[in-house]
Amino acid sequence: MPFTIFERFCEGKFRDQRNEDRVHVSQHFVAVIDGSTAAQPLGGRAGGIVAAEVVDQVLSGLSPEASIVEFADAARVAFALVAASHKTVSPYAAVVVWSRRRAEVWRIGDCPFALDGRWNIPDLFPHERAFFTFRRMMLAGYSAKGRKAGEEPVQWLATATAEWLAMNKQWVNAGDEAFAYGMLDEQPVPARFLEVFSVPATTREIVLASDGAVVSMDGQRGPRNVADMLAGIAAVKREDPNCVERFLYWRGFLAGATHLDDTTLVRIALKKSDG
Repeated sequence: MPFTIFERFCEGKFRDQRNEDRVHVSQHFVAVIDGSTAAQPLGGRAGGIVAAEVVDQVLSGLSPEASIVEFADAARVAFALVAASHKTVSPYAAVVVWSRRRAEVWRIGDCPFALDGRWNIPDLFPHERAFFTFRRMMLAGYSAKGRKAGEEPVQWLATATAEWLAMNKQWVNAGDEAFAYGMLDEQPVPARFLEVFSVPATTREIVLASDGAVVSMDGQRGPRNVADMLAGIAAVKREDPNCVERFLYWRGFLAGATHLDDTTLVRIALKKSDG
């Protein structure tokens, strides 16, 4: 089925080279790749950037007929090589992929997508849900003690946040761990984290996005287009900049940041094949 990308947006939170999102476009695959901010640096480069580039390269070499299992395994091998070359654990990334040949959308991680305007927005990861609730509770407690709205949290909460980020790797692709979640890294991705969605032949638009694109006030409404996405982000920045009331997140908007997170959205138009 012929396709056209008629809208594409990919910017870091600071709109500079620190962006850890990537877009892959080839004849057989279109993907949004979200490198994890929590990944440790490698060779002086942000781990999330390294991870996103690894996934992009894997997709470039992937057979058009490949399944999500074959994709995840190829990524595992590539990440293992990165880990071995740096003598450390690998970084990690979330991804949502449209496989043109298989007429499927694949998801590993928390990237949302939409088919003909109907959004599929994943639930928060277990470790995120627990931390977001804790952070909201503590900030509410500080406010009750007289801290001004919008004031930076006390230092120990900032330290706790940094430590929580550093812990995230231990839950990536963990077996029976209560806080486990799926991402691409040097470990096998458990089958329960490999999501496959069929794309009906009647579909005329596919939207792939990173989680930074869905920052609606309730966190559940996906944007209609890039303009709508940017308006939603601006509304949260204006009305809930600490991200504790209407949109829960592990931190608020960073000073000088345009977006809450690295932000990507790709809209794909599908056309019927001739004949």
